[in-house]
Amino acid sequence: MLSDKKKASPLGAAANRCGAALLLMSGVSGLGVFIATHPLGLGWSALLTCAFCVPMLAHRYAWLLLIPGLSPVIDLAAWTGAIYLTESDALVFAALLAHGVRGLWASAAGSRASVALEPRQWAIGALSLIALLLLSASYLVSTDWWPAWSVWTDPSLLVGYGPLNGVRLAKGMLLSVLLLPLLVQAMREAPGQALRMLLSGVLLGVLLVSLGAVWERWVFTGLSDFASDYRTTALFWEMNVGGATLDGWLALGVPFVLWAVLRERDPIRLGALLCILGVVAYAAFTTFSRGLYLGAAAGGALTLALMLRAAVRQEGVRIPLRAALGWSGFAAGCVLAMSAVFQTGGYRGLAAMLGLALAVFAAGPLMILLERRDLLWAALVAGVACLLSILAMQWVPKGVYLAYGVSVVCFWMVLLLGLGERWATQAARLAFGSVLWMGFNAVLVTWYWSEGSGGLAGALGVGVLFGPLLLVRVRPQYCWRPDVQSGVPVLLVLGAVALIVVTFNTYYVGKRFETVAEDLEMRFQHWSLAASLPQGDREALTGVGVGQFAERYFWRVPDGQFPGSHHVVREDGQHFLRLGGPRHVLGFGELYRVSQRVSPAIEPPLLVSLNARAPEGDAAVHLEVCRKHLLYANECTGHEFKVVGGPAWQRFEFVLDRRDLGHDGGWLPKLTMFSVANASRGRLVEIDDLSLADASGRERLDNGSFEAASDFWFFSSDRHHLPWHAKNLWLHYFVEQGWLGLLAFSLLSGMALLRVAAGGGAAHPLGPPLAGGLLGFFIVGAFDSLVDAPRLTVFALLLMFVAMGLRAPDRR
Repeated sequence: MLSDKKKASPLGAAANRCGAALLLMSGVSGLGVFIATHPLGLGWSALLTCAFCVPMLAHRYAWLLLIPGLSPVIDLAAWTGAIYLTESDALVFAALLAHGVRGLWASAAGSRASVALEPRQWAIGALSLIALLLLSASYLVSTDWWPAWSVWTDPSLLVGYGPLNGVRLAKGMLLSVLLLPLLVQAMREAPGQALRMLLSGVLLGVLLVSLGAVWERWVFTGLSDFASDYRTTALFWEMNVGGATLDGWLALGVPFVLWAVLRERDPIRLGALLCILGVVAYAAFTTFSRGLYLGAAAGGALTLALMLRAAVRQEGVRIPLRAALGWSGFAAGCVLAMSAVFQTGGYRGLAAMLGLALAVFAAGPLMILLERRDLLWAALVAGVACLLSILAMQWVPKGVYLAYGVSVVCFWMVLLLGLGERWATQAARLAFGSVLWMGFNAVLVTWYWSEGSGGLAGALGVGVLFGPLLLVRVRPQYCWRPDVQSGVPVLLVLGAVALIVVTFNTYYVGKRFETVAEDLEMRFQHWSLAASLPQGDREALTGVGVGQFAERYFWRVPDGQFPGSHHVVREDGQHFLRLGGPRHVLGFGELYRVSQRVSPAIEPPLLVSLNARAPEGDAAVHLEVCRKHLLYANECTGHEFKVVGGPAWQRFEFVLDRRDLGHDGGWLPKLTMFSVANASRGRLVEIDDLSLADASGRERLDNGSFEAASDFWFFSSDRHHLPWHAKNLWLHYFVEQGWLGLLAFSLLSGMALLRVAAGGGAAHPLGPPLAGGLLGFFIVGAFDSLVDAPRLTVFALLLMFVAMGLRAPDRR
């Protein structure tokens, strides 16, 4: 690998000092505001800031690990109510501060006299820079920055998605651009180390996101409940009004996990990566997002295709077309056969077949080693064992599962341990007999679970899985070597088969696919309305304003779609909460809630007291305490009451008992929320002096008087989401930033994807997962906005920046 030593000129050194000073000021300013305004107070916010800065200062490339690795899980907005400057923003500011300090220190010490550069590894082209400048200009022009200067005198601007929302969304682009100099330096100085850190960060982030989703389902639905109408949000508070932040993050990350699994050679690390892939696959499946299913599948397929192309071009790997078509047909046959098994034998029947498939893969060479008489001997042993399975099924409770487990243990023990060289033939016989016995037991499992109706489906599944063994017997040249490296693709294919079978044969997912046409029709109507929001030539060019989609939608929305609103109002020195009533048909899931986290161990009975008034006429207020993560209340105790219309404040007190609240979850706690909502259509309700006291008399709410504006208060709309999102990434840019924003983002995203899919970056080892991740992200973006979550914007743009500058490695 070549490197060039470039002497820094006095002008270049001055530019370096100015750049480092700018980054330092940005980091210090951002962290200063974060510490000063954080609802948890100066102590906790300063401690968090130190925790972010220490690793950034300790290692110059730590930010490439920590930003993609921790950003998706460290935000506390759902607890603190602080949505405009979050912990993930502080993490980026810490990286800027550390880089600025390091740059100024190096400049003062004179150590930047010569810098090792490796321009062949990474460099952003002129067209990409132009696209980036255009997108930056679009954000600059289309964002209303003035509300940011009024926050200190009017904290109510921090409530909900108000005038400051444009600055909140533009922050994602701003932070990404500020990180670009750090990326340039890392990729020029040590591209290999930088990319390893980035890859580790991406893997860490997608793992933590997936573990958050697994925890959520474990606590609120159970891991195996795929029938309930519950869509996970993991730790993305930005999904409080819907959106696809979780989908976007997983779409970007799945190809990286797949790529890492296929490239890993160390058995221990390979096992860990396979576990990560399993967790990520579960998290992706339980989003029940059709856009993510399509995006992850397309992104994974593109990653595999590019890896295969690289293997053919660089390593001379050849894959016969006939063999590829044959195994593809076999995989399709497995999907059909396993679908029949799953429809009758459920998860147990499917699991039994997958276990048999692994045994068939391991037993392939036995068909060459064994003579005909050995096969007959093995079949005889299997026949005796099958009789024992039937007896176990009749006489032992759930004995069929015991018989299947014993057959699995027998096969793998004989195959892996063997009986010594002297007894090699006998060991091969026993191993093959165990495979036959396992196949019979798999049929029995399917038959038993289906109460007698699944025998034919089970036999069909076993017949399909035994097909490759018959092929090897007839054509020994097609035999495979069952080692760890060839086992990885087999495991991936079996996992894909299982996902496809479960996806298209479970109740809720099946219902989701049945309504594709109806949902698309509704989406087209929404897109048509969204596209009409910009008015006049100026808005067509620069949009209605960054972050102003919901505000403009409010004024143009059909009357029956307004979801509700909330504001903290100051009047005569008093702060109070104003709730605007929704105009759509109200149900429990359609309420617009203002909520606060309370302890899961809260002890009923609970005393709720508040002042309320309804200035526009009689109104209803809904109160509740629910086991709830972000959306979808699980177990609740609550009360709904009437507020008589008039300007006078009225005092209310209610007792909420334990009815339907359920348990707190024990060692894996169920998050719990107190919520207040306007339950009347189209009328205002004003709330003040909210209090929630538990059985011990302890106050459980913070900022119940709203004197600290939105501190500790959060908001959500569980199921009414269209008013908040354009539901298409490119339409979102057009509505909020006009043709300028749409053109700039299209150029930037298109060049990033083409660079790693078909350009110079495609030959780089990291090109395939970058291309697959970006493709998956853009497919998800075809059905959702995505960039209305700044930390996802930072992550996606960071990967786009890497992709735009990636070059084929120098092999000289």
